[in-house]
Amino acid sequence: MKNLRRLTIFTASLGSGKTELAVNFARRLKERGLPVSVVDLDVVNPYFRTRLVREELEREGLTVICPRGEWAGADLPALPPAICGVLEDGRRYGVFDVGGDDVGATALGRFKPNLPDGSYHLWFVINACRPFTRDSDGIINHLRSIEKASRLTVTGLVSNTNLGRQTDLDTVLGGHRVVEEAARRLSLPVVLATARRALAGELQERLGADIPVLPLDLYMQPPWSGE
Repeated sequence: MKNLRRLTIFTASLGSGKTELAVNFARRLKERGLPVSVVDLDVVNPYFRTRLVREELEREGLTVICPRGEWAGADLPALPPAICGVLEDGRRYGVFDVGGDDVGATALGRFKPNLPDGSYHLWFVINACRPFTRDSDGIINHLRSIEKASRLTVTGLVSNTNLGRQTDLDTVLGGHRVVEEAARRLSLPVVLATARRALAGELQERLGADIPVLPLDLYMQPPWSGE
């Protein structure tokens, strides 16, 4: 991963696969021997939150910062003070999973004083199979609303088009073309592309060396999946 900064913040529209991506990105940093904290700032989606796999991630050596106990299932922004510790500890890498609308972005905006320009990456995750990000107009509109609510500037786009376990390579490549068009209009880089581990190698071959591909192992399961 090029141009890595100590703090990486993932934001997106609802249903983008952002939490799955944040978890896998944090695991990749841990594999490189870096001390990593995953910060769950998702106050929007009750079904896909980092806190739901906290115990599994902690067994892998990651630190997970999230509401606990009676607040673990809350839809309110009950954010622990430990977040400030991640922001201020220059030796620790932080991966932030931020809720996917204006409410989530506003929760992130509370920490703007701790996020000077150049200290973080704010990456907007795009799934072109979702209703609000099917085309570059929708992507730009949603990105601008998140920037306005958070008072922070997006620094890159992540190509994360998927249909869950039904995703095939054509789906990923078709979505990637949409992301590239949005990136061109926004003058932003596509910093990362993703695919399930079984598809990642072929996707990397198709995209070439300029865009790194992050293989995804699936952690998040909705309660109705039965798995």
